[in-house]
Parts: sequence; C-alpha cells; structure tokens
Amino acid sequence: MSQDASTLVIGTPRLALRHLASEDLDALAAIQADPEVMRYFPSGPRSRAETLRDLERCIALQIEHGFSLWAAIDREDGRLIGRCGLLPQSLQGRQEVEIAYLIARSSWGRGLATEAALAIRDHGFDAIGLDRLVSIIHRDNLASRRVAEKAGLRPERMIQFMNHRCWLYAIDRRDRGRH
Repeated sequence: MSQDASTLVIGTPRLALRHLASEDLDALAAIQADPEVMRYFPSGPRSRAETLRDLERCIALQIEHGFSLWAAIDREDGRLIGRCGLLPQSLQGRQEVEIAYLIARSSWGRGLATEAALAIRDHGFDAIGLDRLVSIIHRDNLASRRVAEKAGLRPERMIQFMNHRCWLYAIDRRDRGRH
C-alpha cells in the first residue's frame, strides 16, 4: 500500500507537513547524510540505504498507527526541509508517543522546529486524542531541548536510550496551556 505524497496532515504558516513517500528519498537522504544534522542521533549520519529503510518504516507506521514522521515542506519554496511528526516508542516497558523533529541545517535558526513541534503537539492531542506526548533528547542537544520547552514539554527524567543518556521530556494534555 503506498502513501499519497500530497496528503497534507498539518499546515502551519511556514510549513506543510504531509505524508512521506518514496519520492522523498533523495531530499531526505541528503539531510540525513549531514553529520551536523545527525550529530545527536544514535545512528549518526545515514547512508542512502539506511535512509530508505527509515523512510519505509515511517510509511509503514503511518499505515499501522495513523501517524508517523511526516515530510516537512517549506511553504516558501516547496522544498522538503526535514521530517517531523509523531513516533510510537516503547520506553522502559511503557508505550509512549514522541514528538520528533529533524530540520535541514540550511533551515536552522528560523524557528521552524518549534513551529512544527507546537503544531504536532496540538495535532496529537486534538486530532488523534492522545493524553501524553514525550520527546527523547540527547542530553547535550541544547537546541532540541529548547524546542521541546517552547512546545510546553518539561524534563521528566534522564533515561538510557539506544546507548545514550537522554532527557525524557513530557507533556500531558491537561498541562498544555500551562507553559
């Protein structure tokens, strides 16, 4: 079953988040090959083959769960500049849903990750009906921690995730308006 790449999931003033599709491989592979973009990811930079597996996994998760990581399209020029969305995670025996965001280095410093994270948070609570969302953030990734905090997530505890010490940030539906 293939995904329609034109399926818009979330629109923000500067971003269109839509289903990922096989046509996104080249742009996504270029982003995930950048060592600086992938600096805090346990896998590090990804090869084209690894990006393809990641892309196929995202498409399968969308079919299975009704959500996944989505293509982040810059509305100004129509380019794919990352992948952001909701990712099912099993953490220490508990099923969680993670707000995840990855933006190309050429688009850093514009607040796009925060814009995406806020919209994804609201989509998770309002459209999908989730009660809790988390973000798993490498302890040294200060920029990502700031994005999570701007989206209302708060540090809950330090966890071991894929052999790295990471902060588990979390927000409950009832706490959304309190940040």
